[in-house]
Amino acid sequence: MRNAVLLSIVDQALLSVFNLALNLAFIGFAAPSEFGRFAFVQAGVFFVTSAQNALVVLPLNYLLPGRPAEEADRQLSMLTSVNLALTGVALLFGFALGVAVEADATLSLAILAFFATVTIRDFARNTLVVRGEIHRTLIFDAVAVSVAAVTAVGLWRVIRPEAAVLAALAGGNLVSHLICRVDEKTDLRRFPTHLEDYRLVWRDVRWALQGALQNEVAVRGWVFLVERMRDTASLGTLNAGRVAISPLLLITTAWARVARPRLAAELHVGRRDRVHRILWSGAAIVVGVSLVYGLALFVAWPSLEEFVLRRRYGDIGTIVFYWWLYALAVGLTSVLSAFMEVQRRFRALAVTSLISGLSAIVVIFHLLGTGGSIGAVVIVLACIALSEFAALAVLTRLGTAVDGAPAVAVGERR
Repeated sequence: MRNAVLLSIVDQALLSVFNLALNLAFIGFAAPSEFGRFAFVQAGVFFVTSAQNALVVLPLNYLLPGRPAEEADRQLSMLTSVNLALTGVALLFGFALGVAVEADATLSLAILAFFATVTIRDFARNTLVVRGEIHRTLIFDAVAVSVAAVTAVGLWRVIRPEAAVLAALAGGNLVSHLICRVDEKTDLRRFPTHLEDYRLVWRDVRWALQGALQNEVAVRGWVFLVERMRDTASLGTLNAGRVAISPLLLITTAWARVARPRLAAELHVGRRDRVHRILWSGAAIVVGVSLVYGLALFVAWPSLEEFVLRRRYGDIGTIVFYWWLYALAVGLTSVLSAFMEVQRRFRALAVTSLISGLSAIVVIFHLLGTGGSIGAVVIVLACIALSEFAALAVLTRLGTAVDGAPAVAVGERR
């Protein structure tokens, strides 16, 4: 178990470093409009992979483990067919995004290749994870990243940066899939039967799909609004500012992974003081690391602006500060979200997220429509995140397990 967790952390670190390097390459060597087009397509891929996680990956995690080999193979074969159908839908979505950004033939083909291979790759990776073959997942991703990096460097000199990177990512996905050869029990002859059998699975995962898409609208909606109502250069500027604080957005994820089981255990035995201590420690970590990182960014900013941003992004320093406030608010909100998750108060979390997401979209639409600055977009996101933190603080007091009985006890069903 410990080795599997360690390999999983190494794998995630590899992907994170690679993605950060890609973003920095765009910031340093491409125009804001080119970075904006890449960010727009990337946001579309996040929607697709969120839907895939709900529709295919989630069933992988409960239909295969612990089942007899024959039954597990049958279920995997069904989900493989469903994933192929999802890939077809993803291609249509990718084509629509290409039209939206007025892509030329080269960029359009790169977008379609990327959308096709990313769904195939993610399904193969998660199949390996469910089977407990974490070491093969690491090899799978290492091959994909290596091929993509080398290909991107070569293509960057030949075609536009956004097309070069998307084509390189598609190539890495394809090569890794061919080399690692994950047995997904593909059986195209039973494709119609598999889709029919999936109807029983759909009854469960439709709610997960709703939650996943709702969350993506809340998190990524501003990307599409800025691109449509302004231009890709504006989107590139906002995304460049977000890249600068992206490490902060990972802090609470690391904390919550350790804190959730501890919170659940302390809630179960009613140790209110320890629950308080864990929550305050999480808030202290978020605030402390945010202040230290913000100070380091402030000190290093002249050099970053000169050698990385190359003074091509205007007054991006102010936008970075707004993103820093947003990251701080999201971190504090995530601490309370982890507490509510161990109480299984998912409905309250979903409603709060829905209200926050819709509020952000409506306000940003109004601001952009009335000539507001793009920096105001990040201010809105930060204010909404702070409002969500306040709402969760009230909810955790009303249904708290700290000062009274939990609204939903751990291990209890609604």
